[in-house]
Amino acid sequence: MKHVIKPALALFTIAAVATTLLILVQNLTSEPIENQRRRTQENGMMAVLPETSQFNKISLQESGNIHSVYEGVSGGETIGYVVELSPSGYSGPINILVGISTLKNEISGMRVIRHSETPGLGALIVREDFFRRFDNRRLVPLRVVTATPGENDIEALSGATISTRAITNAVNEAIEWFYRYKSAD
Repeated sequence: MKHVIKPALALFTIAAVATTLLILVQNLTSEPIENQRRRTQENGMMAVLPETSQFNKISLQESGNIHSVYEGVSGGETIGYVVELSPSGYSGPINILVGISTLKNEISGMRVIRHSETPGLGALIVREDFFRRFDNRRLVPLRVVTATPGENDIEALSGATISTRAITNAVNEAIEWFYRYKSAD
């Protein structure tokens, strides 16, 4: 019996110390991680709707891939909306922000703020040249193509068609939300 108690006590002590250290590290890092997440969100929102001086969260029930919507205000007037969505990509959810300008009646920008796509392939969705494919697009449904894109087409990233399609479908969902919201006013 003695040969069982000593190893069990040692194992219990190691587990207790490890658990305490994990709790301590979690407590020390949770606030900086949340602050970084918030800064990334704010920077992304400014990138997709740059003329905005203030963002106000709109109260809505989550539906589809839409998690939240922010009204962009400048000079006391609504100049657009930022829609936060999380479509499913190849390797998991892709958190994106889509800016819709009410001044120009177009997509003002798109940014990926978090993803788990394949490095070197799907992870290319975070490059500026991919973001620009969505800039200044009319508010009409977009489609993904692998050949030369037309006016309402988004050229798929080579080797990342699933990621491109997921983002494009989410942008289309943001456009649909905008038209539903606008018609409800």
